Amino acid sequence: MGELQISELITTFMISELAASPIQDLSIPLIYSVVPIVFLLSAEIVLSFLATKSVKSKKLFFGNPSIIIRKGKLDQAELGRLRISINDFLGELRLKDVGDIKNVEYAILEENGKLSVFPKEKNGCDFTHAIVVDGAINTTNLNYAEKSEKWLGNYFRKNNLTLSEIFLMTINDDNEIYIIKKEEK
Repeated sequence: MGELQISELITTFMISELAASPIQDLSIPLIYSVVPIVFLLSAEIVLSFLATKSVKSKKLFFGNPSIIIRKGKLDQAELGRLRISINDFLGELRLKDVGDIKNVEYAILEENGKLSVFPKEKNGCDFTHAIVVDGAINTTNLNYAEKSEKWLGNYFRKNNLTLSEIFLMTINDDNEIYIIKKEEK
């Protein structure tokens, strides 16, 4: 259950309720449950498909990851926005085998509700920002990387690249860039 997105969890509860109705009350025809169950499953499949094909749809239905600790600095406003107490957050860090918050370079609350923790590294940064995903600029991550769209355009011109040919472009805090181009279909 902890692995489900919120929409999947709600759909699961609704399907179980719909399936149980004809079993509890034999006067309810089975078709009264089958049609809504098929509709819910179809809607869930369409939502999942839209989320994989459109960044805007994914943001709308599933939200964005939230960076709670960035470059070793705790974002207290983000904790407040997420309604997470510092004690709960410290408990989550302990569950990730982090005993001291000062040893954390990045802590990110993912879309699925899980916490990703990146410890401070002695040999540079091991955390990257996905600034281009499937040919679309992620302006939030671009800002986190302290880069601008103008910088990105200059980088593309200098390296003879276009936005539409990029499947994934990441940059870490040491300004190391990694690019995966789209595969030919």
